Amino acid sequence: MPFSFLKEPKNDVESLMGDVVRVLSILLGKLWMSELSAELSAFRISLNRPSDFTDADLKEAVKRLCDLKVVETREGLRATFGKPQPDTLVGLIGAHDLMDNIASDMDVKKYRMMLTSNIKPSNSTNAP
Repeated sequence: MPFSFLKEPKNDVESLMGDVVRVLSILLGKLWMSELSAELSAFRISLNRPSDFTDADLKEAVKRLCDLKVVETREGLRATFGKPQPDTLVGLIGAHDLMDNIASDMDVKKYRMMLTSNIKPSNSTNAP
């Protein structure tokens, strides 16, 4: 399975494809499209990357990942606090095949380091 878009993206869509795979792998493999968009923005902002992709860009990246059999999509109703909303569930296929690539991915390592450096253990002895 070709994963060149993870290490050497040739264009903006391939860069977005790589970030979709990274975000899905960090967040356990499945997200609704509406959540994926928000998480991609946060991921890209954290790494000082442009986060101004459009919904059309994201749909194109997901479509190409589907064509490569990296992700699959399913239409459904996303539960909300109000009325359920139609959305598309995006999930990794064969995540184990990606793990070698993701485990050594520098962007994922940087993002995880940023997350863990912002989480400080609570010290119950200093609690008011």
